[in-house]
Amino acid sequence: MAHFATKRFTYWGQLGILTAFCGIGLIIGGLASLIPLLGKINMKDLAGSSATNMMDKLLVPENATALRWMQFISTLFLFFLPAFFYALVCHKKPLMHLGFAHRVDPKQALVVVLIMVASLPVVGALQELTEMLPWSKLMLQHFKDAEDAYNKQVLAIGRMNNFFDFIVSVIMIAFLPAVFEETLFRGGLQNLLSRWFKMPILAITITAIIFSAIHGSYLGFLSRFALGFVLGWMYYRTGNIWLNIIAHFFNNAFAITYLYILTKRDTKVDPSAMEEHYPLWITLACIFVVYGLFMFFEKISKKDIDRPGEEVLIPDYDTNPFLADTENIGNTDQL
Repeated sequence: MAHFATKRFTYWGQLGILTAFCGIGLIIGGLASLIPLLGKINMKDLAGSSATNMMDKLLVPENATALRWMQFISTLFLFFLPAFFYALVCHKKPLMHLGFAHRVDPKQALVVVLIMVASLPVVGALQELTEMLPWSKLMLQHFKDAEDAYNKQVLAIGRMNNFFDFIVSVIMIAFLPAVFEETLFRGGLQNLLSRWFKMPILAITITAIIFSAIHGSYLGFLSRFALGFVLGWMYYRTGNIWLNIIAHFFNNAFAITYLYILTKRDTKVDPSAMEEHYPLWITLACIFVVYGLFMFFEKISKKDIDRPGEEVLIPDYDTNPFLADTENIGNTDQL
């Protein structure tokens, strides 16, 4: 279930507030994320450089720690803080509204992890399908160049020389981004759109599109959209943001662990080696497995599925701010 905006903000008003905080976070986070680079690189050297040359100067092994801190700061200001302050402004109990006021059932946690594991071949197939679409050679090459640039950033940020670096990477690249992104996209945006449109599937779809687009990967758009949709469905059915964080964290941690294994085998990792290709029959089988796991997830989550996506009054708040006082009496009796 979801809860009314207890401070009388309309849906347009809530969207405006969330968008404004995201814009502020983008500006402040962009500036603050440069702090870790102070003393690491001469900012004058970056002035006048092309985007490609600038990234080449930044993405060097010596800057790995600074780049991790840059990502932490930028995602904190862009994703988590805007959603938190939006909920704080619009709702009486912000953490409850975002979905943090839930306990995690070990069975649910295990199932969401299994869903993410079973989704891996499907995600890979969607990326291959994207490459098979009728793009022009020039456009496809542009997409691949962008993908290579993205992989280089991942390799630079996720550079791990030892096990300690691996643990740091898991925390800063896998766990914290999972917390920050899920707070904004599921706890903030999808939560708002679901209550607004009264069409949860539409809210999940729109949020998944934005979630995928924000990562800036052309060839990975469909695969990230699929992951966003899966995460969105989990949140819609339970309202428990912790389950989303666990699932998202596992997806990120799997990639970091795989990257760490590759670096232990070879100090120079080919970004294309990070991509897995599965036979068609495995992909099709995994689709049915994911469906079956979701059915089981629904079964063990019945206690959490209470009017999913529908707005209700939060505990200890006995009035609907969008109704007149005389209407509130009847509305409270119904709930």
